Amino acid sequence: MFVINLRLLMLLISCCFFLSSCASSDVTRHAAAGVDTGVQNGKNLVEAMSSGDIAETYQNASQTSKGALLGGVTGAVAGALSSSVGVLPGTAVGVILGATYGAYVDANASIEDQLKNRGATIVVLGDQILIVLPSDRLFNPVTADIKPQAYSTLELVTNYINQYTKMLVKIAAYTNDMGPKEVDLALSRQQAQAVSKFLMAAGVDARVLYAAGYGGTNLVDKNELDWKGNDNYRIEITLEKLLV
Repeated sequence: MFVINLRLLMLLISCCFFLSSCASSDVTRHAAAGVDTGVQNGKNLVEAMSSGDIAETYQNASQTSKGALLGGVTGAVAGALSSSVGVLPGTAVGVILGATYGAYVDANASIEDQLKNRGATIVVLGDQILIVLPSDRLFNPVTADIKPQAYSTLELVTNYINQYTKMLVKIAAYTNDMGPKEVDLALSRQQAQAVSKFLMAAGVDARVLYAAGYGGTNLVDKNELDWKGNDNYRIEITLEKLLV
């Protein structure tokens, strides 16, 4: 059951009538362009939802896309309650409002918030910062091959790291321990190296990077064979202040 905030709903309806009153102005042309972008973004997410791959798309989608999708739903409600919206249907108005909000979030959210939005956990412990990323968000199943969907996430990690100076960056990869130890250790080392190489290519100073794989040690979850959603398969990126 949806609970609709009355004030928000009235604001949306007011915006709908405002847009309809601007049918002959530049606002309409910008609105039409917003609809095209918003509808396409929303379509992409809907297709991902129907294919069961929404987690991956959500990781790589911009806030504009997410806002467009949510705005479309809200706009449909507003359109149903108003007798006429004029130049644009209720759903399209919602897409514009949602995409506008999403663009604002993209422009103003901190890098930390954007990383968390992509499934990262960030913990600050004194002079150390720990970034934990599930391996299934970065790699193809049980491989060290970085998925294209993860590029934007690792680029955000690069931007986050480059906010700081004189920090040692350690990349540690972990697996479960259900398979041969040698295989798990080799996989984790390859994954840590893959992330390290990506970060270096993206702009992190190679002199402060250190990569290591630890296989099935330091388990944090019930040990299962599942790759997806298994917290034992993870990448831990530790930023530690260098002693000078």
